[in-house]
Amino acid sequence: MGLMKFAARKGAVGGTARWVADRFFEALAHQVIDISNCETPNGIKEEINKVIVLSLESRFYSEPNHPDKDAIMHYYENYSIPGLSGFTVAILAVEAGFSKNTAENQIMFLEVIREELAKKGVGDRIIGG
Repeated sequence: MGLMKFAARKGAVGGTARWVADRFFEALAHQVIDISNCETPNGIKEEINKVIVLSLESRFYSEPNHPDKDAIMHYYENYSIPGLSGFTVAILAVEAGFSKNTAENQIMFLEVIREELAKKGVGDRIIGG
């Protein structure tokens, strides 16, 4: 593993992916999401959106009207790839300048995001939407 990938895994990219995975399992434990609804692409999208709403409420608990909350959702809905990997990218785009990186770095970051989500136990269909 290269130094940049190691730094991404240990820094904001990997940390954000692990945080998103934790919110997924929190939603699952509190029965916020219905795994039986994940049999269709639309069902998966509905359940992922529940995780996103819970995650944003958690992230901005102390400041529910924080502009980043809407910005992250807007980025996810309009510019990002689907799934929790795309949600992680949306957070990083708003909070850490993900989009200002080279295309090569963005691809490497996305690889780290997917790997970290998978290592935490998030399934492929939830990772990729």
